[in-house]
Amino acid sequence: MEKIKVAIVPGAACGGCDVALANLGEKLLEATELIDIVFWPTVADFKIEDLEAVQSIDVGIFLGSIRLEDHVKKAKLLREKAKYVVAFGTCAIYGGLFGLGNLATREEILKKVYLDTPSTDNPEEKLPAQKVKIDGVDITPPALTEWNMPLNKVINVDLYVQGCPPIKDSINHFYEILASYASERKPIEKGLTIPGVKTLCDICPREKPEKIVIKSFKRVHEGKIDENLCFLAQGIICLGPITVAGCGAACISVNMPCRGCFGPPPDILDRAGKFISTIASLVKIDKEKELSDEELIRIVQEIADPVGTFHRFTFSSGIIDKKQEDV
Repeated sequence: MEKIKVAIVPGAACGGCDVALANLGEKLLEATELIDIVFWPTVADFKIEDLEAVQSIDVGIFLGSIRLEDHVKKAKLLREKAKYVVAFGTCAIYGGLFGLGNLATREEILKKVYLDTPSTDNPEEKLPAQKVKIDGVDITPPALTEWNMPLNKVINVDLYVQGCPPIKDSINHFYEILASYASERKPIEKGLTIPGVKTLCDICPREKPEKIVIKSFKRVHEGKIDENLCFLAQGIICLGPITVAGCGAACISVNMPCRGCFGPPPDILDRAGKFISTIASLVKIDKEKELSDEELIRIVQEIADPVGTFHRFTFSSGIIDKKQEDV
C-alpha cells in the first residue's frame, strides 16, 4: 500500500498543537505504516525548500494563525500542492490569542516592542522589517503581515479541527479520517468540523435556572463561586453558550468558567455580537421596565476587557476583526 504524503506547517503558534499531535502515542507508530511526513519543521530540520521540492501532498495540516509574510507564502504553497488542507487548532481556524494583536496596527506593535519598552536599548531605532546583514549574510527576519489572520482568510480550507489544542478524542477522530483515506482512499468530507456543533452548555452538569437574571457582573476572584450553579446565574461571564463542546468541560469541572478556547460552533457568525446581545437581555430582566438606559450601561460596564473576554481567541475572525480608525 502506498503511503499518503502529509505536510505539517506551523504558523503563529505556541507549539501546543504540535504536542497534541505527538500525543497520539502508540498511534504514531501505526501512522508510520500509512503516512509519510514530508514536512514538519517543529520536529525535524525541514526548510521551506523541502516543501517546495515536494511535487504533491495528500493532506496539508496548518497549525497556528497567519502573522508573518512567511506564513502567507507557506500557506499558499501548501494549498497549491495539497489535495486537502486542514486548519488544525483554534489559532489556524479563528486567529487565536494572537488575534488580540489586531487591537494595534503593525507599526504600533513594532514601535512598542522595539523602541518604547523601558528595557530596550536600540539607539539606531532598527526595526525587524529593515534589512540586516552580518558578515555579508542576510539575516533579515520575516516581515509581519499587516494584521493577524485565520488560515481561511488566505487560502481555502477543507477540514477544521477545533481546540486549543485539540484534545485526544478530536485528534483520534481526525486520525481515523486520515487512516481511512490512506488505506481505502476514501475521500475526506470537505467542510467538516471536528468535534461538531454541540455547545458546552449542552453538556454542562451545572444547575441552570429556568430564567437567568444577571443583577451584576463579577470576576472569579471577587467572591465564592457556587460549584453547582450556572456561572451566568452568578453574574460570572462564561462563554459556554457560544463555545463548542470539544473539551469535556475541563474548566467547568474545576469550578472555572469557560473562556472559549475551542471557538464557537460553525453556525455562529460573530461570537462577540451573539454573546453580548444574549447577556444584555439577561441583565435585571426581572426589573426590565424599571431599568433606565444609564443603569443598564453602568452594569454592562462592569465587564472588564470586553474584547479580551468575548473575543479572546476569535477576534481576527470576527465581523470587526482589527483596530478601527478613531472617528
